[in-house]
Amino acid sequence: MYLSLSKKFIDANYSKIEELGTELQSTRERKTDFLRKIEYENPEDNFVLHAEAQSKDDHRMHFRMVEYFGMLVNKYEMPVYQFVFYFGEGISKMKNVFVAGKTTFTFELISIQEFSYKEFISSDKPEELILAILSDFEDKTKEEIAEMIFSRAKIIINETNLMGKFVNQIEVLSKLRKLDGFIQHFTSKLMALDLKIEDTLTFKQGEKKKQDKMILSLYKKGKIKIQDIADYAEVTVQYVNDLIETSKNEEKIAIEEKNATVRKKMK
Repeated sequence: MYLSLSKKFIDANYSKIEELGTELQSTRERKTDFLRKIEYENPEDNFVLHAEAQSKDDHRMHFRMVEYFGMLVNKYEMPVYQFVFYFGEGISKMKNVFVAGKTTFTFELISIQEFSYKEFISSDKPEELILAILSDFEDKTKEEIAEMIFSRAKIIINETNLMGKFVNQIEVLSKLRKLDGFIQHFTSKLMALDLKIEDTLTFKQGEKKKQDKMILSLYKKGKIKIQDIADYAEVTVQYVNDLIETSKNEEKIAIEEKNATVRKKMK
């Protein structure tokens, strides 16, 4: 995805791409979102491509990118081309320039909503098509965009498991745009695509909640062994123990908050 977006701004006639480790170390460790070495026939044209993803504005982003830049140049000793891709609502207001005396540092700040849905909707690559949900819909409605995305997905994705993965990603990305009702809308589209509803993220999350509720209910009866509960729910004993511990902590916090509210009212 990062590379596909970056191609709009860099010379795409490179001869090789080498994946680089995403962890940077100096006196402290930094982990990047995306890091690749881009190689051309002329080695002097080679550079490191670094990209970060943001769903919310970070007023210190330019400082972070300066730090990344210094660490990358020091480690790889070649030019570094940096991008920050903003996937949130609207256009990012983050600074992409850092000025210190006579030194000026800048990086590419790209808001996905700057792009028309047309940039992605005809793509043969699912990772590019999915970006249409974050783009500028122009004069189209949410429903029209969703229809076009899923119609295209049906053409370019043949395997059910891959379609399930695509739908899960759509459900996650749609939240970045705060598109109310879209998850339910997308799920309804699955039936037209012959995709099992059991493959969707929304369904799986709902089933997990039901399972966890059942496990806690059995535990609270006090007469069933943890091992038996785990066997019945087809999970590990550790899963059951962790769930019980989490439930106890949540109950403790709820009681403390309730007591704090009572004490506040009594003052």
